Amino acid sequence: MKKLTSNKCFILLVFLAFFGFSIGLFDNYRDLWLSSNNISTLTISHIKSISYIITVLVLFFFTLKVSSSKLKNGITITIVLKMITSSILLCLNNTSNLFLIKFLMFFDIAFTQVIVSSIYPLMLKFARGDELYTKKEVIESLFNKLGFFLVSILLGKMIFGTVINYNICLLLSLIFTFIAFIIIINFEIEEKKESAVDIKEAIKYFNKNKVLYLFLITNLIASITWSSMIGMPLLTLTKTLNLSPKISSFLILGLGIISNLLAIIVVKYLRSKNDYINLFFKFGFRIIIYLLVFLTNDKLFLLISLITLLITDCTYNFIFASHFTNIIDEKYSLLLIVLKYCTSLIGNAVGVSICGLVFNLSIKYIALPALIIGIIHYILASILVHKKRYSLI
Repeated sequence: MKKLTSNKCFILLVFLAFFGFSIGLFDNYRDLWLSSNNISTLTISHIKSISYIITVLVLFFFTLKVSSSKLKNGITITIVLKMITSSILLCLNNTSNLFLIKFLMFFDIAFTQVIVSSIYPLMLKFARGDELYTKKEVIESLFNKLGFFLVSILLGKMIFGTVINYNICLLLSLIFTFIAFIIIINFEIEEKKESAVDIKEAIKYFNKNKVLYLFLITNLIASITWSSMIGMPLLTLTKTLNLSPKISSFLILGLGIISNLLAIIVVKYLRSKNDYINLFFKFGFRIIIYLLVFLTNDKLFLLISLITLLITDCTYNFIFASHFTNIIDEKYSLLLIVLKYCTSLIGNAVGVSICGLVFNLSIKYIALPALIIGIIHYILASILVHKKRYSLI
């Protein structure tokens, strides 16, 4: 049974690897694809924000209407819808159908987020733990970076008489999404007679364990802080810092890989027993950098802040995310994960909108929202560290 469970988790990790690779092939260049279709930076931020809200609505539907045993079917349907929207967008490149491009892009981003957010709840049917959670995070991020790496090398080159441009990236992404689709439709899961989440019972459980509300609020504020600063990384690096798309790509890629490796090293060897220390290395140091950007109004410190964010992206996620996901009553695991993703997406929606609003302002004003909101987040996170040791006992 243990071997069977291990095989199931392995197949889901393979699926996530291919899907993560497809994300890396295009999603990192999505903003530049939209920009090449004469869509403004502010409009791009609005597209991403609205797509996150759409994702929240879809995830709530999944939670309320779809039992965990049928989650695989929901993921499969969502992949089909994503392949349809991506195929249409592929054909709409460099056309005058800007409204249709923006409309479909809302859903294309949302479908991607729904798929990624649904994998770990499916894994929880077979196993759970900090290491599995970290493996899931690392596989998703690492293969995303590998897709990014491939495009970084190929972008602008002539292959078989075709110049590799952003639209070719979308085509390659579609191909690997199809491979992921083949894997998931062949993934067998025993469907049991079980209902979706009982909301009344869930509310009682959450009211009994109010620290979960604090966890979700803290997660929301963290996402706003992150996206207000790095909601559109390639556009920030190319337009604000005047780096070339290729250098920007390799910078994001290299730091992402380092972050993946650090996540594994930290969870195994550098994990402090004192979560206040872990918290400082994850979030406290960022606040210091934001303050330096604001005080100096210097592009160099803005670059350093972006590097800091990217290099600490995957590290120390066990402080809150894996802790509450793994310790909660199993029948509420799906609900908590969905609520976590929903608060993250709402936070990203707000943060990206802020990023779009301050994008063309002075350097120090780009960092100011992250500085203010980051301080609020650090205070809430410190309270949460104190509360979580007494939680769910």
